[in-house]
Amino acid sequence: MIPAAESAFAQRSSSPAALGRNLAALGRQEPIVFDELMNAPLVLRHRDVSAALRDTATFSTRFYGMGPMSAAMIALDGPPHHGLRRVHNRFFSAAASAKYAQAVVPIAQRTFAPLAAKAEVELVEESIARYPMEVFLTLLGIPDELGDQGLTWVRAIITWLGSPMDQSVAAAGQQAYAQLSDYTSTLVQQERRDRGDNMLGEIIRAFEAEDAYSVESVTTAVVSLLLGGFETTIQMMSATVSALLLNPDALARVRADAGLTEAAIDEAFRWANPTAGLYRLVMRDVEVAGTTLTAGSMVYLCIAGAHFDPEVYPDPEAFRFDRRGTHLGFGLGPHYCVGAPLARIEVTAALTALLDACPGLRLDPDAQPSFHYGARGFVQHGTEALPVLT
Repeated sequence: MIPAAESAFAQRSSSPAALGRNLAALGRQEPIVFDELMNAPLVLRHRDVSAALRDTATFSTRFYGMGPMSAAMIALDGPPHHGLRRVHNRFFSAAASAKYAQAVVPIAQRTFAPLAAKAEVELVEESIARYPMEVFLTLLGIPDELGDQGLTWVRAIITWLGSPMDQSVAAAGQQAYAQLSDYTSTLVQQERRDRGDNMLGEIIRAFEAEDAYSVESVTTAVVSLLLGGFETTIQMMSATVSALLLNPDALARVRADAGLTEAAIDEAFRWANPTAGLYRLVMRDVEVAGTTLTAGSMVYLCIAGAHFDPEVYPDPEAFRFDRRGTHLGFGLGPHYCVGAPLARIEVTAALTALLDACPGLRLDPDAQPSFHYGARGFVQHGTEALPVLT
């Protein structure tokens, strides 16, 4: 294993695809390199990344157990993980997801329809950044009063999770986590007493059906959803919109045929997915692509690089509609993102509403976006701003 001469994670670009393209080029030279900025070996090729994601006995998520997510599903393996996943599968069932979609569509329309009256707009702060929180408030039946305070709490916690060793953000993150958990716990107890037809009720019923209910378990599940689905959704939407704007032929096809929307989103999740990669704890000595990784070390599985591996994605630079469902943006194996159905619902509704509201949507040629790792203070690849003309 050789060290990377210059970290791809330190670079900025006007395209969200640049990181994946650069990592894949590195992977064609060496399948694993040590990256000083990420402080871990980077696994770069699709076959190695996908195999490691499936092999949770060797490549574990247990290191999450050292932080605020210690009771969350992401930190668990084996039977505890399987049991909690069964609960989550209940409140993300096809029937439940269809009900969520009915509620999300009008939220997307309210969020993006006002853009029709503007000639130019910065999409992230103007619309995209507040959309996921409104979705969660509505679906969970949480009072609107939480809005701005909820954003403040989630931002503080996410900043802490992204830099867990940074003492300058740890205290604020810990306090925000405690406050959000206390607030959520009160809501859980109220909802169990006064049953309602909302997502929080679905979550409670799912835990009860698996004989796993406790105020703490439901609170952890709800807080995990907020943390996992907030900033990720913002960057997924920014990446999807920018991917289409940077591929105008694809955008024109989606405008002409709404049936291509889901295929376009799938390809955007490959071409520009903000989940650049995932850290894993190596549980036993193992050889990957001729390199020995030792037990107790950390490794970074580069999803972005895998997405541009030509052995799996012919002509990977091209934005195509025939690769549907093949990306790793939601992970793979036992820890495949359980919230993927809701993420798809949110992005589909948002993209549809945005394109309906802005028939002339295009990037502002005088204010190009800048994509980089660590955007908005979180451990993802994305942008702080997306200036467009409508």
